[in-house]
Amino acid sequence: MNQCTHGIDLLQWMMGDDAVRVQAATRRFLRPIEAEDFGVAIVEFASGAVGVIEGSADVFPKNLNETLSLFGEHGTVVIGGLAVNKIETWRFADATAVGDTEEKVLDPTAKDPPTVYGFGHTALYGDFLDAVEQDREPLVNGEAGKKALEIILAIYKSQKTGQPVALPVEFSTSEMKGTRW
Repeated sequence: MNQCTHGIDLLQWMMGDDAVRVQAATRRFLRPIEAEDFGVAIVEFASGAVGVIEGSADVFPKNLNETLSLFGEHGTVVIGGLAVNKIETWRFADATAVGDTEEKVLDPTAKDPPTVYGFGHTALYGDFLDAVEQDREPLVNGEAGKKALEIILAIYKSQKTGQPVALPVEFSTSEMKGTRW
């Protein structure tokens, strides 16, 4: 999950719901690092929705693409690109309900940013500074970050115990000592 922090944050935000249970496996296959280089997790939400997270630093060649796919009874959205910056699929049973058709949303001229890191942090820092100056809540607050962190800690606890983990989770990174990835 070392490689997936922002994707996990985006998943929990887009679901608009609290995660209630996680089951995961992580491994260190190729890289000589102090963390995993591969991880996969199933995240269940209070609504009954299920999310799957998969991340790897063992991709050849590196940084091929990142994809966020949402599949539902009435629609499908796939966002891809080097930095999750391109809408690739936008299909709904009732296109008028979401305001735009796939033809209007897809941008064949969209270009990837120069790196996998995209442009996101600059905009977030700017919004945070504006929020302080305007005495308002930033777009991304500490509570949202805490939700993503709790999912990550549940992933690590599930990896360590080999069992599903209910949230809220009682787990600290100090409990990871001696973990064999």
